[in-house]
Amino acid sequence: MTALDVPPGPGFIASVAVASAIHHAEGYDVAQLLITHPGPRRPNETPETVEDGMRRLAESLHLGPGDQPPPFIGARITMRRRLVTLDYGHEQYVMTLPAPSEDWLALVERGELCRVALVAAPLTLDADQAKHDAHVTESLARGLVMWGTTHARRRF
Repeated sequence: MTALDVPPGPGFIASVAVASAIHHAEGYDVAQLLITHPGPRRPNETPETVEDGMRRLAESLHLGPGDQPPPFIGARITMRRRLVTLDYGHEQYVMTLPAPSEDWLALVERGELCRVALVAAPLTLDADQAKHDAHVTESLARGLVMWGTTHARRRF
């Protein structure tokens, strides 16, 4: 067992940023989640420990490299009314997601796919769209973007 095999704890997960969106392709829509980290904010955090935590999160989600087709990572989304969680592989905890749009909720509730993308390198919360796009492009070139495809769990 390596350090990457251990999912990050709830303290680290509480510090990540998650954005939801819908990608409108020709003939279909795909729900999206982008997971980033704003950088060191807690005692003893450094850019290196943040990147390590993000890599551990990517590993626990079974995400693949961003420059290859996204792997299917199983049903990881649970929805109850407007509460949406992502099972990130921890034995006791799930990640609660910020409230997505009604359109995103409807898409995922119908059983459509959701693409999860994670950027391991920290990105400040005040980054504008141009900085955000440049950061994702640079991170992809450096192998710091991982992704996968999931969907909502069915409730019986």
